[in-house]
Amino acid sequence: MRGYPKTPDQIHEIEDAFADGMSLRAVVREFHISRQTARIIRDGRHPLQNVDPIYERCPGCGGKVTLPCVLCRVQKVMCIERAIRVNLHDRRQQVDTKRWR
Repeated sequence: MRGYPKTPDQIHEIEDAFADGMSLRAVVREFHISRQTARIIRDGRHPLQNVDPIYERCPGCGGKVTLPCVLCRVQKVMCIERAIRVNLHDRRQQVDTKRWR
């Protein structure tokens, strides 16, 4: 298990070791991982620990997604970009080019 643990099974083994009362340094020595990785697993913040995503209803679009909703964020950015384009288009129309020479 040198380096980054690659499977959820390895993560569960390390969690079980912490649950059995092993110290941080003992887990590091036995599983050959860094102390920082062992701390992250002990604290429950490792990305492979929570494999099953939690789906909730988005208050913006009503879709069943993992929050924050990416669709709402993309729609918001597109709306802002559209408003910028419209403003630029309006400015181009307001320029009086008849007097240019």
